[in-house]
Amino acid sequence: MPRATPTPSPTDLATIARDLLSRPTTSYLEQHVRDYIREFADARGLEYAEDRYGNAYVAYRRAAGRGAPRRPLVLGAHMDHPGFVIDGVRGKRLDLTFRGGVSSEYGTGEVLRLYAAASGATTGRAVIEAITAANGRIAGARARLEEGVAAAGDMALWDVPAFSRRGDIIHARQCDDLGGCIAVLATLDRLAASRTAAHVIGLFTRAEEDGLRGAAVVGRERLLPEDSIVLAIETSSMAGGRAVQGGGPVVRVGDAIHVFSPRVTQWMTALAQELRAEDPTFAYQRKLMDGGVTEATAYDLYGYETGAACVALGNYHNAGPRGRIAAETIHLGDVEGLARLCVRMAETTPRFESYLPGLRKRFDRLGREAATILRASAR
Repeated sequence: MPRATPTPSPTDLATIARDLLSRPTTSYLEQHVRDYIREFADARGLEYAEDRYGNAYVAYRRAAGRGAPRRPLVLGAHMDHPGFVIDGVRGKRLDLTFRGGVSSEYGTGEVLRLYAAASGATTGRAVIEAITAANGRIAGARARLEEGVAAAGDMALWDVPAFSRRGDIIHARQCDDLGGCIAVLATLDRLAASRTAAHVIGLFTRAEEDGLRGAAVVGRERLLPEDSIVLAIETSSMAGGRAVQGGGPVVRVGDAIHVFSPRVTQWMTALAQELRAEDPTFAYQRKLMDGGVTEATAYDLYGYETGAACVALGNYHNAGPRGRIAAETIHLGDVEGLARLCVRMAETTPRFESYLPGLRKRFDRLGREAATILRASAR
């Protein structure tokens, strides 16, 4: 089938957000998000592929004459979000398994919306009567069917808005990590519209909430080009003052158990500073973001040169105030800034190495000055 002509102008970011966040998903049932990503790629003439594990890849390639080969820039995000799956139906009783990490203090009495695994259509509504816990987290539940129908294998997701927007704040059932997917798609969309010379691979993984499984298999089986620069993109909890919504995208230095490539972090920081020098309204943050573990850890430990970026997430994993489930939140301006940063990374990948000596040169100058001053003061 012939590829479509690239769109003349990028799609409005809020439109991408609304369309993607409306798709139900949880670990191992990411197919409706993946379908959207495939449709998005086909509409823009982008290469789309899946590996045998169901991870999705969208590639943008445009050469710049006879220049040196471009290292691929891989922008990775995961397609799943914590949610229940129906194990059994006995009359009005539903037995559920939970996929993901949420405190067992939450859940009892909460309303669930049911979605058919095959079609993604809403099929009914249920109320949780009891939670099953393991290690302080939700492992499963017993629920009562209130309306509609239910079938084993279907999804049971929190009954909060799939998508709503209040000013610049998006409220949604599953920002983590569809917010990251939005940033990756927006980057690819802008490259396709501008026809910028770049080589970018959007990587959309499965089952991150069940132990980084999609990223782990990609790393272990060397499914990315060996010279890739990988950027794991997330929405990450802002609890405890880790980051500020509206403060711009976060150059993520590390997560709860690992720190990432200093070279990639330095490069990203330099590009963010460039963007701010060109446009004083551009904001960014540089933070550890240790509220959880991200896929960057898997890629980095498997030997890929890896960095990470994220946007600040409110109500992480739908854990709202006063022990009640709530919509997650992200700031649209933060996602916009992240897409701008990723486009700049795509544009400058051929000069990646040239950004690295800058900090060393700065300290060389300081060192020479310091040597003169210290010698004089030591006499």
